[in-house]
Amino acid sequence: MKKKLEIDYSFGYIFDKSRLIVMYPVGTNVIDQEEYEMEVEVAFLEDGIEVAFEESDIKEANEVIKPLETFLMKPNKIIPFITNIKYEDTKQELPKLVKEFDEEYEIKEMYINKGYEIKDIYHVFENVAKYIPQENIETLNILKIEVDKFDMDRFVKTTKESLDEAIESKLIPMNMNKSSLTNRLFIKCDEKKTNSKYIVFATDISTYSNGILCANKELVKDLNADMGDLEISTTMEVGYVVEEVDGYLTFKIANYNSQTENNHQVAQILDYSGIFKPMMINFVHQFIK
Repeated sequence: MKKKLEIDYSFGYIFDKSRLIVMYPVGTNVIDQEEYEMEVEVAFLEDGIEVAFEESDIKEANEVIKPLETFLMKPNKIIPFITNIKYEDTKQELPKLVKEFDEEYEIKEMYINKGYEIKDIYHVFENVAKYIPQENIETLNILKIEVDKFDMDRFVKTTKESLDEAIESKLIPMNMNKSSLTNRLFIKCDEKKTNSKYIVFATDISTYSNGILCANKELVKDLNADMGDLEISTTMEVGYVVEEVDGYLTFKIANYNSQTENNHQVAQILDYSGIFKPMMINFVHQFIK
């Protein structure tokens, strides 16, 4: 009778800014021991997760990991790991095979040598503040200007008029407070005066038309266009986080999410915004006095 192996798999979500690999278990597979080497080589060294795993498993894992993206940004890569191997009948664990897999696959050692931590998802959720990258994001300013040299009233008025058919004018702008955990995250607040605001630039209009409506009056119909790290949907839009500090205004590009897990409405500053960056720079520069 052929020996069968029970193999436990996990996806490793790589967060480069945090030097962290978050492990999420995605199931177990049983195969004949004599087929093990070939199966592993195809699944891990050739195909990657899109071919080697069910689409439903990938989707479920991505949904579970998504709340972490609010603080750790999007993962830079997702790679598969074997976390345990045992005989199916006796449940005897075979750490030697796992060690040999890690040595053959080489990925784990490479990341460890670069200083990455490998932690399971439950640990990371409980200790997320420890892994939030502390970084200077001033390089992400698309405009920094003295307050009296920018026509904020005309900027807001023009945005309201351009997006009138899609967004209630009272929602432009929104007052925000910067998160105490990360300088990339701003949370909508009810305070009447703050030094941070979110002002929308582009919003999804799929409920009554086709495409993404922008404050410069352009309509983006190609939903496969390069949007960088941004997501646009019925609950997510693109805009500017504007801060006033020491007499200067700074503008950064952010994703606004009106429906987070904890019911907060947040704007998250992102690194790469694809086709929207030049549009947003050109638009905001029109209001320099």
